[in-house]
Amino acid sequence: MDDGAHGLFECPYCQNEYQWGEAPRMKRKKRKLKTHSKVSTKSKITNTGKNKPRTKALDSKSKLFERRRQTTRHKQMDTIGYGGIQVSSLFATFAMLMLIFTGLNSDNWYTADWWEEYDYEEKEYRGLSEDTGSGTTMSFGASGVVIESVRDTKTYNPGDSVKDGEEYKDISYGGTDYNSMLEQISATISQQKENCKDSDNAAWGQTEDEFEAECRDSLNDLNDRYDWYNSWDKAGSLISIVMIISLILCLLVFSIKSILLLHQVGVINDNEDMLGKAAFFDNILSSILGGILIIGLIIYWSLVPDFNHIFRIEGGYEPDDYSYGLGMIWWLTMIYSFVYIAISVAGMGKNSQVA
Repeated sequence: MDDGAHGLFECPYCQNEYQWGEAPRMKRKKRKLKTHSKVSTKSKITNTGKNKPRTKALDSKSKLFERRRQTTRHKQMDTIGYGGIQVSSLFATFAMLMLIFTGLNSDNWYTADWWEEYDYEEKEYRGLSEDTGSGTTMSFGASGVVIESVRDTKTYNPGDSVKDGEEYKDISYGGTDYNSMLEQISATISQQKENCKDSDNAAWGQTEDEFEAECRDSLNDLNDRYDWYNSWDKAGSLISIVMIISLILCLLVFSIKSILLLHQVGVINDNEDMLGKAAFFDNILSSILGGILIIGLIIYWSLVPDFNHIFRIEGGYEPDDYSYGLGMIWWLTMIYSFVYIAISVAGMGKNSQVA
């Protein structure tokens, strides 16, 4: 038998089978576990190529999510800012409403005042202290004028000296409304015209020419007085109309702003289109409100007559030192109207950002 032969064989002599030798034992090779760190470069390149589109898709989704999150954050910040503007605008409208109510009942659209010290003889006669005197303050409102007179004096009891008594300020109030004054002046003019028709009404020793000249001067003064008070009446009527229109607009704007603020905080939910239109009209009406007030105040200023004219038409003397001009309510309304328009424009800008 050959070396290394094994298995079953046929015997050439007996024709039977026999087994010869043993099969050699096979050595088992140890399998080495492949780890991710030992992956071939080719495999790495193949896997990277396969995962590249997936990585790009994940990156795109991540960026899109981040962008949406930033947009949402910005919108939330804009919404908070817009809500702050709405609250400020609502309080500003309420303040405007109170200012209009004050203006409708104010007598300080135009003021004038003067003060004169007593001369030495007057002070010595009454025993008054230094810096004493008398003064007048005239306050012109929408329908009339209020006159406040102040006079330094002393209390007096019968039988006492005029120098006795305590010093005090005697304050008195007067005035009239423009319509009453105009009716009174008109009646005086009619009466004067009737009187001037007959020369028999001339004073004793007065010639006809002198009588006619006196009538002419008297009628001119009365007409000037009528025109002066008529100018105040026109200016007052204008400011009343402007304030009434502004009051109606301000109430409407205040209602719209209240609804928008309630919607902003989530108290009410309504049609978004309708709320968008309400926000638009809110800003437009707010600007119109401020514009109407500014234009009305400027026209009022142009209609006010020359105050110095009063000393001539009333037949009095002109004080040495006096002041006059537009009153406090005029200046407050004018300044606040500009501020209100600025707040409305800021709200309009915030509204467009949120939208």
